[in-house]
Amino acid sequence: MLPPAIWESREIRDAVAAESPGAVVAIARKAHGLRQDELGTLAGFSQSAISRLESGSNIAYDMRVLRTLQRLLGIPAHLLGLTDRTIPIRSGEARRLTSGVPEFAGLDTVAKDLVVGMEGKALMALCASAVFGAATPGGSVSDDAITQLLVLRRIVNDAHNFRGTGALMPAVRSMYDFIDVLRRSARGDLRRKLLGVGAMYAEFYGWLHEEIGDMRGACQWTSRALEQGQAADDRDVVAYCYVRMSQLAEVDGDDDRVIGLARAAQRETGASEVVRSMALKQEARGLARAGSDLCMNRLELSTQLVLRAERPPSDQYWIGYCYTEHHVAMQRASCWIDLEGYRQAIREYEDVQQRWGQICQWEQGVHTAKLAYAHAARGDSEIAAGLGFAALDLYRATGSLLIVNELKRLEPYAQSVQIAELTEAVTHMR
Repeated sequence: MLPPAIWESREIRDAVAAESPGAVVAIARKAHGLRQDELGTLAGFSQSAISRLESGSNIAYDMRVLRTLQRLLGIPAHLLGLTDRTIPIRSGEARRLTSGVPEFAGLDTVAKDLVVGMEGKALMALCASAVFGAATPGGSVSDDAITQLLVLRRIVNDAHNFRGTGALMPAVRSMYDFIDVLRRSARGDLRRKLLGVGAMYAEFYGWLHEEIGDMRGACQWTSRALEQGQAADDRDVVAYCYVRMSQLAEVDGDDDRVIGLARAAQRETGASEVVRSMALKQEARGLARAGSDLCMNRLELSTQLVLRAERPPSDQYWIGYCYTEHHVAMQRASCWIDLEGYRQAIREYEDVQQRWGQICQWEQGVHTAKLAYAHAARGDSEIAAGLGFAALDLYRATGSLLIVNELKRLEPYAQSVQIAELTEAVTHMR
């Protein structure tokens, strides 16, 4: 496997922007230290075929050829155009941001609530029009630029519920870079606000890295978001970044760090009740992993905070806008699993599942996998396997490796025929 940084290089981004899969293949081939004839031998093609592909001939758009090279060289599928890279956006939201912009005039004929797919380039045009205003493209930043950028941040966040990371990562990175350029040339209060908004995009980009299994990238971007949040003196951003760093610490199995970072989030004065609730929920997670039933007290406090929290009636992004008491209930069920209270965990999950539609797909997948584990631990292999395959379907829909990682926990129960079939299917998904 090549270092993840290669896929973020300027060379790769330019090749993707130029819609040149052959150039992406050439970069990956050279990074592996292969000549064209060597790659051809490995892939079953001639050297001339590889040469034609890299130079942009028609073979560069043959899906069968690209899929072979994608698997062989370990290239993320979306960089070769092998996944749908459009961002799902409700046309009504796009209209609001593009009023009077000729490039988006066609949206006026689309039903307001219809979800339409927007390419990354179009999303960047949308971002630019939102910042500079339709009347003065390329001119000074409009008065409501921050508001518009936060609306866009919410749009891409909502899109995450429909589409996997392959579609979102290039667009989110481009939007972050755009905001960062604006931030560097801004002064005073505008600079501070752009720092805060940029931090929200950086945190989301880190989250997308975690979903594809790139923990190094996830940590780097979350740390960048924390630094920018501190520079902007945005206490919600700072506190939430500590929560995210606590979640990332789970991967290392460092329960003390999980708890410590969650408590650092709670010490941030000025953070909203929603973010404080998230921090308590995450502390509970660390306590449960460490075997402490004090986690239930933290979850009770977390529920109280989220229920009494004020929720601004806005279509702008704000941290925790879609976070509810149902998320705390899911964490409670997860904590019962860590404490080996499988019957209680199943009961909690069954209650939450009645409101499953309010939970985004990747979270449904993760917690369906956790519920499968609870049933497996109680000896209900058939139920566990059925739930595991349901979680696997949600992985296929979202591409979130967090679901696959959770399903791996079922491997000790693979002596059951049903679970053995599931774990074999999971192995092929890795």
